[in-house]
Amino acid sequence: MTSPTINGIGLPVGFLAQFRSLVARRLVRNTFVFSSAEVANKAIPFLLLPVITRYMGPADYGKVAIFIALMNVLAVFVGLNSQGAVSVAYFKLRPEELRKYIANVLVILGSSTAVVLFSLLIVSPLLSARLGISRGWIFVAATMALAQFITLINLVLWQVEQRPTPYAIYQVSQTLFSTVLILLLVAALQLRWSGQLAAMAISTIVFAALSLFFIVRRGYLQVEIHREYIRDALAFGLPLIPHALAGWMLTGVDRFYLTLLQGSASTGLYATGYQFGLIIGILAASFNRAWAPFLFSRLENIDTQGKIKIVKATYVYFIGILFLALALSVVGPWFIRFYLGGQFRAASQFVFWVALGYAFDGMYYMVVNQVLFMNKTKWLATITVSVGFCHLIVSYALIRLNGSVGAAQATTFSFFLTFVLVWILSSKVYPMPWRFWRYPSTTEAA
Repeated sequence: MTSPTINGIGLPVGFLAQFRSLVARRLVRNTFVFSSAEVANKAIPFLLLPVITRYMGPADYGKVAIFIALMNVLAVFVGLNSQGAVSVAYFKLRPEELRKYIANVLVILGSSTAVVLFSLLIVSPLLSARLGISRGWIFVAATMALAQFITLINLVLWQVEQRPTPYAIYQVSQTLFSTVLILLLVAALQLRWSGQLAAMAISTIVFAALSLFFIVRRGYLQVEIHREYIRDALAFGLPLIPHALAGWMLTGVDRFYLTLLQGSASTGLYATGYQFGLIIGILAASFNRAWAPFLFSRLENIDTQGKIKIVKATYVYFIGILFLALALSVVGPWFIRFYLGGQFRAASQFVFWVALGYAFDGMYYMVVNQVLFMNKTKWLATITVSVGFCHLIVSYALIRLNGSVGAAQATTFSFFLTFVLVWILSSKVYPMPWRFWRYPSTTEAA
């Protein structure tokens, strides 16, 4: 007996259903592996905290925090976000063209790094005096930004190839390698903050070399200068600089202010308390990875009653994440005393504000997906950049007014403002029955 076929091409009717099922299973598996790697990467440094804080005081930890903030802002200008263009080029170009494209992205990286290093030659004496770290470490921060960019290209290629296993193994291996070095240099050799920075720098540079090796070995590099490819990568990356800089303002500029106005000890306490509040942010981001695909699959064809169900679920989520933030703020102070020791006890004052801020950030996820679905990202970028610059003023003012806790209060304010503005934008571009109680129920409508 002959099997039924599709359009007479000889494929069994059940083939399409089997194919969809296979794709769905692969998508769920890949999402789980990518998410697990990210959670593990953030969990390992958190678990390392009680060891580090026994060998480093708040001032030492503050120097580490300001170094990371400096490295992150330099990373905005090193490479000019052109690594993201590789993921687009992967699907547009033939393999031989892609190899040349990646080489030209590395040319951009080399050029932008040279400009950044030259600029640091001029401003590094001022930065060193204000931030309390030597000029040598400032140039190490720029080198690490360069190394991170190379690793990002390698990770992007694994992502577009849909190969989550090597991606996860690589990321977790780098984190574990860095952790072992930190334990050796900080705990065993007692090099304190400089030991942690050295461990981070060594692991970042070593794994960047490994990334370059993998890129070359997999046939992804052919050195040939093409101005067209350089222009294309810059056209993708340059417009993202304000957005990336605004993101850094929301999460990094407070470390600079605290160091300048309160000293590195306040920065260290703030960064420690921030780590605990960030737990809410990790939970929110993980939930959104599952929620966003579910929501997108329903937004195309959905009636009013379906929208009301989504709105009700959103409000339940709002209440739930606010409750989690409050619960963490209650448990956090006790946990910090037990987990980190007495000299970091003052870090507990930041947990409530940071957790509340990331609760608002989680609420932002629930309303931003409609904006992304309608592809109105231009307005989204405008809000992000505007709030980022607003945060520069609010953070400085609140630190001056309320001391170091003002930095955490500014974080809460800026995340809340972003949530409200994006909610308003979302309601404009994709109307939802946010006042669902004004709508007749299914029974009444019948």
